[in-house]
Amino acid sequence: MTTPPTSRYQQVADQLREAIVAGEYPPGQALPSESVLAERYGLNRTTINKAVRLLAAQGLVTVEHGRGAFVRTQRPVMHVSASYVTQVGDQPRASWRTEAERLGMRGTQELTHVGEVAAEEDIAYLLGIEPGSIVVVRRRVMSLDDEPVQLADSYYPLDLVQGTAIAEPRKLPGGTVAALEGLGLKLGDFEEHVSARAATPEERKTLRLADGVPVLVLMRTTHTTDGRPVEVSRAVLAADRHQLSYRLPARA
Repeated sequence: MTTPPTSRYQQVADQLREAIVAGEYPPGQALPSESVLAERYGLNRTTINKAVRLLAAQGLVTVEHGRGAFVRTQRPVMHVSASYVTQVGDQPRASWRTEAERLGMRGTQELTHVGEVAAEEDIAYLLGIEPGSIVVVRRRVMSLDDEPVQLADSYYPLDLVQGTAIAEPRKLPGGTVAALEGLGLKLGDFEEHVSARAATPEERKTLRLADGVPVLVLMRTTHTTDGRPVEVSRAVLAADRHQLSYRLPARA
């Protein structure tokens, strides 16, 4: 099969990308202006603009109106792993704060809402209830060094948590896993599904996402030892600030 020719703007984007990776344009530095690049490559500014927008869509530069394109600073990445939910021996479970500290960052979270809502279809399916059933939701904005990087919503069956601390608008010492165990539940396993998509306008605004940065959506269902789903967490993660890390046994 013949490979289609690469367009001129893609060729320019490829060369600028190579220069960025090589350190010719370090983080925070402006790229040459569109007029300078147009003269350098013998192209019109419309073609150069398409090349720069492609770099922005790939998360390599940010474009500031009236100022130009600047190489993005690569910020520390949060590693999300099974350590959040798996307890090892008598050691306490990891938390957003302790994992951030381990990576040299400050992890904080803001509880933005706790209340009763009608379960969306995907949440209802994972909780094993009818769509539209009333559930309790806890919504948080998770930040690293005061920059929001994750939107985390956790849903619970109403009959399970009504009248408990989980349904109250306050932080839970030890996190939601400890709160569930505090209800006398014996937790069995956690099931996760991860997908990627473009951010919604609201997500882009709240997470302060640069142009072209997608989000990861992590759905985690917590089951008791007898198989009952008792919590569904939906986390929307800034893809440039997270890495999902797993260590899996070779045999079940």
